[in-house]
Amino acid sequence: GSAPVLMTRAKHYIEQAVESDVKMPQIAKRLNISYSAFRHLFKLYTGISPARYLTDLRLYRAKELLRRSDISVKEISYILRFGSPEYFTTMFKRNTGLTPSQYRKI
Repeated sequence: GSAPVLMTRAKHYIEQAVESDVKMPQIAKRLNISYSAFRHLFKLYTGISPARYLTDLRLYRAKELLRRSDISVKEISYILRFGSPEYFTTMFKRNTGLTPSQYRKI
């Protein structure tokens, strides 16, 4: 398919991956293109890398969970595949200027 169509599909696959362990090379494979071509095209069309797009989506979802649930910060970090609560807190603070606990209180 054409590059714009492929990148629309790529965004869809990444959006589905927010709470899963899918890796970017697997998405490239599903699109039937090489990983390097995938990364290049994605950045060309969106301005950010696929991994950054996924992290941004996960952080957006984390904000929703912090606002709308009382799921613990630790649990959210695992649901959204951040690997560890510490890494989640670091990424969240870098994105918002607040820790997840501070964000939940505002």
